[in-house]
Amino acid sequence: MTVIEPFLNKLIDYAGLFPPAGLDMLTSARNYVSYRSGRYAWVLGRLIIPVARLTEFNAALMEVGGDEHLTPCLVSALSTGDAQQDARLISGLDKRVAVVDVLEWKAANLDDVHRLLSAPVQKTTLYVEFPLKDCRQIIPALKEGNARAKIRTGGVTADAIPSVEQIAEFLVTCAEAKVPFKATAGLHHPLRSIQRLTYEPRSASALMHGFMNVFVAAVIAYYGATEQKVLAVLKENDPTAFRWSGHALAWRDQELSAEQIREARENFAIGFGSCSFNEPIADLLNLGWLS
Repeated sequence: MTVIEPFLNKLIDYAGLFPPAGLDMLTSARNYVSYRSGRYAWVLGRLIIPVARLTEFNAALMEVGGDEHLTPCLVSALSTGDAQQDARLISGLDKRVAVVDVLEWKAANLDDVHRLLSAPVQKTTLYVEFPLKDCRQIIPALKEGNARAKIRTGGVTADAIPSVEQIAEFLVTCAEAKVPFKATAGLHHPLRSIQRLTYEPRSASALMHGFMNVFVAAVIAYYGATEQKVLAVLKENDPTAFRWSGHALAWRDQELSAEQIREARENFAIGFGSCSFNEPIADLLNLGWLS
C-alpha cells in the first residue's frame, strides 16, 4: 500500500440521506453497516444524520442489525439550531449501537457564530458552516471558541459550487489559524472535472471540485504553502501530476511524506461528507490509486 492509505484513512463520511442520493433512512443505515465491514472500511468515517431524525435512525439501525464485534457507529449530527432540543434528541440514541461525537451547525454571519459559541452545546466536536465571504472574520472566532470550520464545496446546482479562489482562501485561512475543517457536498470524484450534478438521466453538468484536489491542497496549506500554490493544486485535472509511493505523495514539485500526511489529516484536514461511498472508491480504483 502507498501513502494513499494515511491520506484516505477515515476520509469519507457517509451522507446517503442527502441529495443527490436522497436515500431513505433504512437504506442509508443498511449501506453504512455494510461499508463498515467491507474491504474499504478503513476509508469510511462517520455517518451523517440530522439530529431531528435520530429517533428514526435508531429504529432503522435496530432493524438492520450489524456485526456485534464492531464498535458503535459514530455519528456526525446536523443540529436543529436549538441546543436544548439537540441535547434531548441525542440523549435518546441507544449508545450501544451509535454515538454522536460530532455536531454540525450552520451560521449566517459573525454575530450568529458568537451566539452559537456562547450557548451551552453538547460535549462534542463542533463544526460550523458559514458564508465563505466571511471566512477571514469567522475563522478566528472559531479558533477562540475551540470550534472547527465546515465548507460546502458543491450542490445539485452549478451556482452552489464555490470558486477555486474561495476554497483556497478558506484553506489558507484555516491553516494560518490552525482551525481544523471538514467539507461537504460535491466531492464525489477525486479530480476536478466536468460531472453531472445529480443522478437524474438528464441532469445538467458542471465543473466540480475533486476531493484529492481539496485535501492535497489542504495538506500543503497546513505546511505553509502560499495561496497561489494551493490554488494551483485545486485547479489540477491531470492525474499524472499526482504520484504515490510507499513513502511519499508528490504533486508536481511538491513532496509530502507519509508522516506529514498523517499529521495533517489528524489535526487539520479531517474529512468530507458524501452521499455516495462507492462512487469515490470506484474512481480511485479506475485511476489505479487504490487496489
